[in-house]
Amino acid sequence: MSNFLETFSDRSKMVLFLTRNDAGRRGANGLEPGDLLEAIINEDQGELPKRFVGGFTQSGPIRAPEPFFSAELASKVLLRLHNLLPNHEPVADSVDMPVSSGLQQIMEASTTLARELQHNQVQPLHLMAAILAEETSGLAEILKDAGVSREAIIQALQANSR
Repeated sequence: MSNFLETFSDRSKMVLFLTRNDAGRRGANGLEPGDLLEAIINEDQGELPKRFVGGFTQSGPIRAPEPFFSAELASKVLLRLHNLLPNHEPVADSVDMPVSSGLQQIMEASTTLARELQHNQVQPLHLMAAILAEETSGLAEILKDAGVSREAIIQALQANSR
């Protein structure tokens, strides 16, 4: 997995950290695509600076991004996700959690997409586009029902790279 992380932006690495944090909070056995989507939406809505007050990355202080989701749409998607993801006894932050094969595939697909778009780093929106590439998944259905398309995400990625 470390090879993937070399191409991930600081924001994407922080999203993966949030994925682990949130999966542990809900007592998951491992890191799943649904945990990643929750973390992407939370990052999009400015949760990183709130959760890591005064935090810094290699590229400087953690700041809220220009959101892709409206607050209303983010709340709607998060509610559906919370109803989908099971809750159990929380897992301590000090415990390693395995990455599911589905999440590994999303990470690989996001790296491939970034390369295809000639982007130097994988951003959180690359990860979300990779989730939508699996068109029949429950997560893709949640996003599509909310009006989010892979094409719109790719357009946003291309606009942000200019």
